[in-house]
Amino acid sequence: MPHQSPPRRHSWPLAAAGSLLLALLGCSHAETPADAAAAPAPLAPKPVAVIAAARQAWPRTVSVQGALLADEDAVIGSQLAGRVATVNVDLGSIVKKGDPLVTLDRSELDLQVKLAEAQLQQACSAIGLKAYEDETKLDYKNAPPVQLEQALIDEAEAAVNRAKALVPTRAITGGEYDTLVAQMRAAKARYNSALNAVSTQVAMIGVRRTELSLARQQVADSQTVAPFDGVVEARRVSPGEYVSVGQPLISLVRAERLRFTAGVPESKAGEIKPGQRVEIRIAGAEEPLVTEITRVSPIVTQTSRSVRIEADVPNPDHALQAGLFAQADVIVEPEAQALALPSAAVTRFAGVEKVWLVADGKAAQQSIRTGREEQGRIEIVDGLAEGNRVIANADDGRSGPVTIVGEAGSDQLSAVSSKTEEAKAPSKPNESATSKSDSPPSG
Repeated sequence: MPHQSPPRRHSWPLAAAGSLLLALLGCSHAETPADAAAAPAPLAPKPVAVIAAARQAWPRTVSVQGALLADEDAVIGSQLAGRVATVNVDLGSIVKKGDPLVTLDRSELDLQVKLAEAQLQQACSAIGLKAYEDETKLDYKNAPPVQLEQALIDEAEAAVNRAKALVPTRAITGGEYDTLVAQMRAAKARYNSALNAVSTQVAMIGVRRTELSLARQQVADSQTVAPFDGVVEARRVSPGEYVSVGQPLISLVRAERLRFTAGVPESKAGEIKPGQRVEIRIAGAEEPLVTEITRVSPIVTQTSRSVRIEADVPNPDHALQAGLFAQADVIVEPEAQALALPSAAVTRFAGVEKVWLVADGKAAQQSIRTGREEQGRIEIVDGLAEGNRVIANADDGRSGPVTIVGEAGSDQLSAVSSKTEEAKAPSKPNESATSKSDSPPSG
């Protein structure tokens, strides 16, 4: 009979029991009183002030860039060739319309005026007129040459009448009578010729008067005057310099009114209309210049794909200089509204914009997308809904429980932002302050 080995006992229940005992001993060691004291305590709620995102009146605008140009500018040239006698203005001189700017030497021009006056007097004397009398009102029959010929006609007619009475008595011959008749006819012909001569002389007087006017006009043109009220931009000549016709003498600009000129992208051009309010901002000016659109070009500039607009800017005291760069907002929808928050409630880092959203007693960061920003408030384009509450000062934000200690209404939005910005400003000039745009958001 074969040998049978005794049955083998299983040992795994003992091993499992040993492992369980070791685990219990390890757990007992991990929960010692010293380790329990090192566990972090829960965060205490942080007191914060919040503000609700609210819709506010925020007119929709179209922003443009341009320049303040002179309402009028002209390069004034010489009307005559000659030598400069005097220059009456210089850079920055304020002139009125008609004020003398540059005067040329007039000695030769004055002689030409005297010559023209003498020639006019000579022409008038030929028909018994003075230079100041109007030749167009002259009765030609009263002119001395015509009166002379009329006297000769009267004498010839009298001789013919006497001879006619003597012909029957044969006191004169028929030939003598015919001679007297021919003399009478010749006298009448000379009379008609005298009338024509007077008419020609009257026309010549008109020519002399025109020549005198031209001579006097040249004297007047020798002095260049301001064509409008303005300010001298540049003086281009000096006394003693010889100038030719059309040579630039003075550059003049009209500065009591300027023109803001800018280009509006063609995508926005359809919204721009004359009469719309425009706020113009200039570097160094605390307040914007408020005016309205005056002119809108009817065409799109092909090179820039923009439409030119202009707005008149009063400048009565010449405080603004022509050529200044300016930025402007054209208000195209005055009644528009926008969801807004104080600027201090928004953090920016690496191009990401966030706010601390408060809900259910806890604060957490919420990414948003913003639009316009001005006067301590910022437009929320995406990421928040109306009524959402956020921490008013982003620097006070922290992830976790919070206690609301104050809530600003929508009418206090700008005030909250302004006070926060003032509180964040450095107290000493030599202290450096870290802006919220350069510091990473916590949490």
